Amino acid sequence: MSRLSKRRSVIGISLALLALALPLLSPNARADSTNLVEAGRRLYLEGVLANGEPLIATRPEGLRLSGQRAACVTCHRRSGMGSVEGTGDEAILVPPVAGPVLFEPARFAKHDLDEAHHYVPNSTWRRAMKRPAYDERALDVALRQGRNTMGEPLEAPMPRYHLDRRSLAALTAYLRTLGATADPGADGDQVHVALVIAGDADPVDARVMSNVLRAWMKTPARYGGKPTGYTKPIRLHEWRLEGDVGSWSKQLEDAYRRQAVFALVSGIGRAEWQPVEAFCERRRVPCVLPSVDLVPDSTGHYSMYFSPGVKLEADILAEHFEANRPEGVVVQVYQDASGHQAAHALARKLEGKGTKTEMRRFRAVAPTMSMDGVASGDVLVLWLRSEAIQLLADQLSTAPEAEQLYLSAMLATPTEVAVPRSWRDRMRFVTLDDEVSVQQEIARLRLARWLEDKGVRSEGDPRLRADAYVAGYLFNAALARITLEEVRRPPVPLTREHVLEELETLVSRRADGRDAIDEDLHVAHYGRMSLGPNQRIATRGGSIMKFSSPSSARLVRVGKRITPR
Repeated sequence: MSRLSKRRSVIGISLALLALALPLLSPNARADSTNLVEAGRRLYLEGVLANGEPLIATRPEGLRLSGQRAACVTCHRRSGMGSVEGTGDEAILVPPVAGPVLFEPARFAKHDLDEAHHYVPNSTWRRAMKRPAYDERALDVALRQGRNTMGEPLEAPMPRYHLDRRSLAALTAYLRTLGATADPGADGDQVHVALVIAGDADPVDARVMSNVLRAWMKTPARYGGKPTGYTKPIRLHEWRLEGDVGSWSKQLEDAYRRQAVFALVSGIGRAEWQPVEAFCERRRVPCVLPSVDLVPDSTGHYSMYFSPGVKLEADILAEHFEANRPEGVVVQVYQDASGHQAAHALARKLEGKGTKTEMRRFRAVAPTMSMDGVASGDVLVLWLRSEAIQLLADQLSTAPEAEQLYLSAMLATPTEVAVPRSWRDRMRFVTLDDEVSVQQEIARLRLARWLEDKGVRSEGDPRLRADAYVAGYLFNAALARITLEEVRRPPVPLTREHVLEELETLVSRRADGRDAIDEDLHVAHYGRMSLGPNQRIATRGGSIMKFSSPSSARLVRVGKRITPR
């Protein structure tokens, strides 16, 4: 038996004995133990001492912190797995404090660095990761005096804390539980994830998204283009939401009770997603980059999105019109709930700006009615999907009288909108993408080959294919990074908070010549993306684009990229 297997066996036996012993404890003892862990949780997350007073800490340079600003979570993160601040010689490692790492000896791998942590100096890893195990006494010394279990000073940002004995015991009790067990969905011999398909999703796009994700889940975990040895199988479940939106919450809970999942990966919906986000916050299940037209107004901790959706396009248009004020009326034509919300948002933004607006409903039975009365000085904004635009173009022998036509790239794929040549000079697309670089062109060609190799048909919206690919890739890479990190420390059970933090890092990092991580992100139809502890929307800006010529499908930017205020 390997050393690792022996350690896991010992831990398993210890937990089993503890479980057997718990019923023998008196109710008061069990309650006190629970209360102690809860007090430690509040100290770690909120900076509140066991007696209810704010936690006080002093930085080495003399800066005094209190309450939430002094809380451990600020640097060590919710998972307790720490982070890296800065790069190169200025990099500072915030070491893990999760129980399985903190209360075990940390080993020092023979290879200090690899693709996962090349930005951390050797000396940082050497000082932080080769040490004996902590216990409550050693933790007290670290917190009060700033010295590790080898008597060496901790990194400079580490504050000195003022803790009473009860608070120290509470923090120790909580840290022993932090990261000690795998989260539901990853606590067996495989990792269970789900793809949520909302009832209003396009069937073709839903099928493509499902096929792309299934291909990813069969792909060995890799990071920087290399497999990492993470071999735990990933099983994909499809959760299809049907019927009235009011019933979706129950459908999600029923599916979760049948099989708890570790995360929702990707997902597809149009105007309705709030019940899914509410479920994720309630169950603490990560929702990794679903493709939705409308993101809930208030995003929680567990849901990550590519963008705010069509409302961001409306904000981009509002700023564009503020700088390029139309002479006539901004006539908005919408088709469904997504388009109606976008049109309403733009109208509200333009109120009081001196620009007249008008909203009209597109009806397939009489498509040209929405064009009645549009004058030559007006601006036409079409919140329509590709099939509606095609129907409108087929019914009109000439372009509408409007000075310019603006189309939503989220609702209508620019490359698939086949309109008459007479339209194209006046057409503009509001898009969250930018002019396609050579890197993006290569990446998207590589995606097409990957889909072909996996037997996935290139059908549906190319943006949604790319969305599913990026979501699957990032989840896969997060598992890979966690595997790579385990060469430097005791392995820990897979937790949702740890994966969320790895996803934040993966999305936010930029290529630096030694990491291939960005190559797969270049397929995304968005500009620069970043995520963080308090940032759950990756893209906040976009561009106004036009065809480079009436006969070309290539889009070029009009003016500068716009990041709405």
